Amino acid sequence: MSVIDKKYREKCWSVRDDYWKCLDMNKEEKEKCLQLRQLFESSCPATWVVHFDQKHEYDIFKRQLALGQVETDKLKSIKQQPKS
Repeated sequence: MSVIDKKYREKCWSVRDDYWKCLDMNKEEKEKCLQLRQLFESSCPATWVVHFDQKHEYDIFKRQLALGQVETDKLKSIKQQPKS
């Protein structure tokens, strides 16, 4: 894997943050964020996009868990998943 320079990383992170803000502000209308999603995907390596998507979902889950907003069925299914 080649080294990714600082400007490239900073652009990726900036676009990612803009995309996440859009998602957080438009929870019910994610299609409003499609242009930012495309920019995110074109500005970051594909493996980073997958990682950041998973991280964003996990961060949302942690916030909901802290606020007691996670359904108990969801918690049970997480606990029952096999560990790798």
